[in-house]
Amino acid sequence: MTIDSAINPVVAALPGGGWMAEYKQDDGSLEAYPLVAWLVLADGEMVPRDASGEGDAHDPRDVGNFQRLYHPDAISSDPVN
Repeated sequence: MTIDSAINPVVAALPGGGWMAEYKQDDGSLEAYPLVAWLVLADGEMVPRDASGEGDAHDPRDVGNFQRLYHPDAISSDPVN
């Protein structure tokens, strides 16, 4: 997701809070990595941010092998996409 600061700017950043981004690997296995932050946009939308090994932050939903966002303490098995 591209954030257009002229239309809907980031107004706050919050810690990842234990949320995880899950990715499906080429061999079918799943790997999860912690979110580093949530960006809060002017319209109230919250955008998750993950970081690559190189330190680049991105929206994990934009990655081709993204599966879901989840919090390990959640009761529900329904993914949040």
